[in-house]
Amino acid sequence: MTRLAAYLPVSRPRMAVLLFAAALTATVQTAVWVIVRDAVDNGMRARHTGRLEADVALYMALNAGAWALGAFVIRGLAGVGQGIVLNLRRHLFGHLTSLSLRYFSEQRAGWIIARLTSDVDAISDVLAEGLLTLVTAGLTFVVALAAIFLIDVRLALVTLVILPPALVISRWYQVRGRRASLEVRERVAITTAALAESIAGMAVIQAFTREHAFLATFDGLNEDQRRANQRAQSLAAVFFPSTELLGILATAAVLFVGERLHHDGNLTLGTLVAFVGLLTLLFSPLQDLSELYGQVQSAAAAMIKITTVLDTEVEIASRPGAVDPGRIAGRVDLDDVSFAYGGTPVLRDIDLHVPEGGCLALVGESGGGKSTTAKLIARFYDPAAGAVRVDGRDLREVDLNAYRRQLGVVLQDPFLFSGTIASNLRFARPEATDAEIEDVACAVGLDRVAARFADGLQHVVREGGAGLSAGERQLISIARALLADPRILILDEATSNIDRPSEVLIERALDRLLAGRTSLIIAHRLSTVRRADEIVVLEHGRIAQRGRFDALLAEQGPFRRLARELATTLPAERKEETTP
Repeated sequence: MTRLAAYLPVSRPRMAVLLFAAALTATVQTAVWVIVRDAVDNGMRARHTGRLEADVALYMALNAGAWALGAFVIRGLAGVGQGIVLNLRRHLFGHLTSLSLRYFSEQRAGWIIARLTSDVDAISDVLAEGLLTLVTAGLTFVVALAAIFLIDVRLALVTLVILPPALVISRWYQVRGRRASLEVRERVAITTAALAESIAGMAVIQAFTREHAFLATFDGLNEDQRRANQRAQSLAAVFFPSTELLGILATAAVLFVGERLHHDGNLTLGTLVAFVGLLTLLFSPLQDLSELYGQVQSAAAAMIKITTVLDTEVEIASRPGAVDPGRIAGRVDLDDVSFAYGGTPVLRDIDLHVPEGGCLALVGESGGGKSTTAKLIARFYDPAAGAVRVDGRDLREVDLNAYRRQLGVVLQDPFLFSGTIASNLRFARPEATDAEIEDVACAVGLDRVAARFADGLQHVVREGGAGLSAGERQLISIARALLADPRILILDEATSNIDRPSEVLIERALDRLLAGRTSLIIAHRLSTVRRADEIVVLEHGRIAQRGRFDALLAEQGPFRRLARELATTLPAERKEETTP
């Protein structure tokens, strides 16, 4: 509750008004039984004095007031509860988007999804009805407890006999229920993660006929989740009836003692009737709270899981006093840069210098550090040693958003969002006009792809670009980068999965995209890196060779070896572009 209080959608004074109204409602509901006592003891004895009629009228008026106040409280707290969920989910998603790529590489996607869905839903379920119950039942219990002592201290002390066992049972359930709820949340997350992974890899599952094996795995996870839920419900099956039984025993004890006191003339009948009525106000909220307790335990367990995300520190962010670089020229320097994933070194003492508008190509075997270098330039990571500079300024001193707005990235497998081709292009610059979208599409040849669809650029793209070829997805990605008009461009294996006909279109599109921009190209195809001003060969995180294309191809070294290996994997008509 302390963590959730930070997400209150209303001001503290308004929340205080709602709490005051709830307390006033509880007070009115309790005062009603004082009127009942007077009606029984006085009004019924003097029927013709108008006392009973006055008591009945006051009884009705108080209940009407309690109804009006209750409606106000219900509506207000409902808005507060859903506002808390809205703000929590927004903060959680916003925090996720600020975390570094390292976090997402270390966590399963399904585990993260579970935090945003099932865990937030568990809190939402409690706040939808539970917040109202917590406030109204809690205040009613407190007011009714005070009232029974004001009505009759002797009967109140009899009632409190049930307090010690109630505390013992509640503590027992708190400890075991908490562990059981945490287990349920963990099982939900594991099942969600497995489900997300299965859906993402369905093509591979079906290709290797592993459907039954994955179904068996999912059945096992599903069974573990069922058992965890059953353990939690078994505890609730003991706790809830126990609290109800304690209320019944307390009422029976009050009736027994009250009858003796009334028989001896030490207690009026009206007082006994009012006291039993107040016991209903005392134990009914207690029963409501005990039933809510199970949901609260589940929500508390969910909040613990959510907190593990919210408490994850943001590794990559703009530092206080970070400088807005304005429109950058695009000169990039890596000065003695080293980097490691965990304890595994990836880059060692890298020195790279790309002038404004220059083109640098990185080649080498997989795992050599090419993509890591690109991620450092994009500031998805910070170097462990050395500095990455743009226009002579350390990226850690530059406003991150201002810098990335001038950065374009084209990946090996571009991601397309659900929507139209045009909306995927506009993702780079939401304010772009339809005319600008069409100009960019025409500039890279995307208009030829759109022409084969009836709706053209308004053709609906399915999630991930399903229904489009790899080359068509890549053209959309290039057009998106061109629309963003970046000053620095990163091409990470942008042509590695492209067929020959698509490659012709994409090579022309790249010529347009690279013109006048500082660019970093990561590629295996030598036709792609041939255009670079300088080629750097990375091996085991170090610079093994550097120079221009023709010079590197002419001398013995890793670049020549890579070229020969590539030539043996290409069709005969394409070997001529790579063979030394």
